[in-house]
Amino acid sequence: MDERYYEEHSPWIMQHEQNKNYLEMTNVMKQYPNGFKAVNGLNLKMYADQIFVLLGHNGAGKSSTISVLTGLYEPTEGEAEVFGIDMFKEFRKVREILGICPQFDIIFDLLTPEEHLDIFYDFKGGDMDPYKKKNEIDTLLEDVGLEEKRNFQTAKLSGGNQRKLSVAMALCGGSKLIILDEPTSTLDLSARRLLWNMLKEYRKDRIILLTTHYMDEADILGDRIGIMVKGKVTCLGSSLFLKKKFGCGYNLTMLKASTEMNSKVLKYAKERLGENCKLKSQN
Repeated sequence: MDERYYEEHSPWIMQHEQNKNYLEMTNVMKQYPNGFKAVNGLNLKMYADQIFVLLGHNGAGKSSTISVLTGLYEPTEGEAEVFGIDMFKEFRKVREILGICPQFDIIFDLLTPEEHLDIFYDFKGGDMDPYKKKNEIDTLLEDVGLEEKRNFQTAKLSGGNQRKLSVAMALCGGSKLIILDEPTSTLDLSARRLLWNMLKEYRKDRIILLTTHYMDEADILGDRIGIMVKGKVTCLGSSLFLKKKFGCGYNLTMLKASTEMNSKVLKYAKERLGENCKLKSQN
């Protein structure tokens, strides 16, 4: 990665470094038999108490990266470590702390949201205290907005509510590594904002890796944002860093009656939009 497009971590992160409260990927690659490299030498480091966002269009390699980290795909080469555990050699240990929300919901039609969380809580080896278990399930159902639907069969839930359940299943059971693959797909704007606020509250003592192709989602949620293109991260830093580096604003397209140059176009735009307005082309 070009050093101009990389922002160093804040000094306070060194405490997590010393305690190994991070996920580190070193030269991770996934190459298919046809030679295509879906993940091409990825080097990333993400820390606890942060939401790390992988931002990119469809086909950029985001879901392939998730599949490698969760054991669905075997990496062609590279290493990954989380909380001091080798993710590729000790995946049984990783499963004990891992919560996943895949790109497509995997739920049981005849079970209710409450029953899903009850089962997955036990799958993950959550606290055996029944009071703590019930309290966590009740809190999650309320936080994702499924309290009133807790006893509905999931087959009868809307696509948005099924998505909320998938996120709750990833978070339950005390999971410390949360991987969310486009978690807000199928959600309307109000539901997305509810989920954004919830995730910011739940990042404490957790590493949260989230993929998205929504710019606003990355801006609001991401403590660190990596822009992924063709299997590589081409830019990495905070939202503020990316805005300073690449600028922010709007593109306005104006249709003229004539293709000839007209000096009045820029003058008119500056009068209406301000002096920072720039003319990219005129034809």
